[in-house]
Amino acid sequence: METPLHASLRADAVRFLFAVGCAAAATEVPCPISRFRVDAAGYLDPRPRGGERLPDGWRAASSRTVIVECKQSRADFLRDSRQTPALLARRRELEAARVCLEDRIIRVAEPELRVGGSALFPELERWDFDRSRLASYRRIVAELRRTDLALHGQTKFWLLRQYKLASFLYVAAPRGVLEPSEVPPGWGLLEPAADGAPGSPPLRVRVPAPDLGARDDRRLRLLRNIAATASRRALAAPTNESDPAGAGSLEESVDVPG
Repeated sequence: METPLHASLRADAVRFLFAVGCAAAATEVPCPISRFRVDAAGYLDPRPRGGERLPDGWRAASSRTVIVECKQSRADFLRDSRQTPALLARRRELEAARVCLEDRIIRVAEPELRVGGSALFPELERWDFDRSRLASYRRIVAELRRTDLALHGQTKFWLLRQYKLASFLYVAAPRGVLEPSEVPPGWGLLEPAADGAPGSPPLRVRVPAPDLGARDDRRLRLLRNIAATASRRALAAPTNESDPAGAGSLEESVDVPG
């Protein structure tokens, strides 16, 4: 049975998705190709609502999808991640080496890896580092993959990232539950906003998620699943005077602006 804390995180995740410009969002959405359901998912148009509040890297020339998994405690998170201290320490070393090579060598030596037109602004465009010919980089990436498989192999976190089932993947957790170094590879971290100012998103980005470059068919399938999930709940919800369309609560609805 779902706890009140987990339900609150899910509701905040959907409010966050709408606040940063998603045109559609819902909870308990089936994944595009797997048996899993995700806690929350959103669809971001190329020209999103609230675009001035977009997290870093979200502004792009094409649509994006977002998946949020909510973890209310460390035990809840660790059950789905199989984390161990030694593997985490080694992964931190490898990740630092990977970033250093990408920023200092590959961007200079292999400019053809820049994906032109992948964002509205050149500085935000993606790079296809997987095609790099640098031998030391390929060795580091290979060891990273082996480490990731040992940490997260066949878990929900690993599968969602491995098959790029959304453009952005986020874990939402209460403050202090996770350290940035514990976030699974390919994922970002959302935490409750400290100020809680009126009109501001209920969650803030603690660790930005990278753009995974999800395929068009998987982005469209996730959008379809969001719409189908919200539509079924709207039809099942009892109607009343304050909710004549039977749209249900915010976290169970889909919103498409005119």
